[in-house]
Amino acid sequence: SVETTEGLERRMTIAIPSERIETDVESRLREAAKSVRLNGFRKGKVPMKVVKRQFGKGVRGEVIGELMSQSFYDAVSDKKLQPAGQPKIEPVETEEGKDLKFIAIFEVYPEFSLKKFSTIKYKKPIATLKDSDLDKSILEMRKRFGNLEKIEETVADGLYAKVDFEGYLNDELFEGGAAKDYLIEIGSNNMIPGFEEGLIGLKENEEKELNLSFPDDYHADDLKGKEVKFKVKINEVLQTLLPELNKDFFTKIGIDAETEEEFKIDLKGKLEKDLEVSLKRKVKERIFDSLEKLNPIEIPSAMVIAESENLRKAAVQQMGMDVSKIKDEEFPLENFTENATKRVRLGVILNKIIEDNDLKSDAEVVKSLIDERSSGFKDPEQYRNWIYGNEEQLKNIESLALEEQVTELLISQSKSEDENLSFEEVMTMS
Repeated sequence: SVETTEGLERRMTIAIPSERIETDVESRLREAAKSVRLNGFRKGKVPMKVVKRQFGKGVRGEVIGELMSQSFYDAVSDKKLQPAGQPKIEPVETEEGKDLKFIAIFEVYPEFSLKKFSTIKYKKPIATLKDSDLDKSILEMRKRFGNLEKIEETVADGLYAKVDFEGYLNDELFEGGAAKDYLIEIGSNNMIPGFEEGLIGLKENEEKELNLSFPDDYHADDLKGKEVKFKVKINEVLQTLLPELNKDFFTKIGIDAETEEEFKIDLKGKLEKDLEVSLKRKVKERIFDSLEKLNPIEIPSAMVIAESENLRKAAVQQMGMDVSKIKDEEFPLENFTENATKRVRLGVILNKIIEDNDLKSDAEVVKSLIDERSSGFKDPEQYRNWIYGNEEQLKNIESLALEEQVTELLISQSKSEDENLSFEEVMTMS
């Protein structure tokens, strides 16, 4: 029997006849007796009562475990249920010689109908690469490969300052609030609001106290929104000595060009390609976000927990930390639940679209994705051969191809509103 307890959770009572258990146990013991070795007996000549005494309990446990698993999946198949995750088993009757009874508690995948795609609305980002964007990108590249040199100037926007600082909360030095010879790019906004601006106009060896407040969304809970005082001393003022636009510089950043004109043409093509990819990615994100919000289906908690654990693991690894040494209170699982729920829900919705429309990965889309990825390698042909020769990697690309096909389907039937953005705004979108 099956009963719904709450939402997607189901309770199924299953019985296994004792005769079936005994038959399987007896059969397995007889098979084991043919090869079992015990002191005082020849191989295959151990009496059955000895075999049963020695191995009966363990074999019975194996048989019951396998029969429970098989009976559960036979039952859900018979009831045409789709379990999500492994069931929780509660034994009811386990006495030897009696029919085995147990309750399987599990979640099922939701059954739902999707809202019409024509109700999806999203903002479509529009942007073009301007000459000023190209010039700014070149300047940033030159800064990245430039050398810092000390100058006898006052701190100003665009310059660097090497400083000593101490941070005080309620007149006490707070943890992580002090540093020596700390390099700051003025105008980068890497420091909390007001810090960089407060150094402008200072010279080498000058000191200043800054009364500031940490942002309300600061990552450290004990400092969120708190008023603090920083004592700062300027050790050096520096500027970036920019490299010349020559072949040596072009080679350093991976562009094969002889002249500045060739370099700019090549870089412009790369930036336009990057912009195209970013715009396409943002459209996909926005249309998927709208799709997920329009279909707030209930999701099995087991799937959400599993995805939350994946997100937590990824976050820990991204910070260069050892996952095995992280305590739960440092990265609480519930911090990842909201994002995990959205990701799982979207995955279920996309699978529903693929099934409803009988979509198969298009070979041309797969080829296009592989070509796009291979362009970033020194030997594109070698990369393409590796993908086609690796079944797991090819399946990943085929899954991405299906996502692309779903995206095109949604775009063709949904409504969009153009949003004009700058190149920089698109490229810095989170």
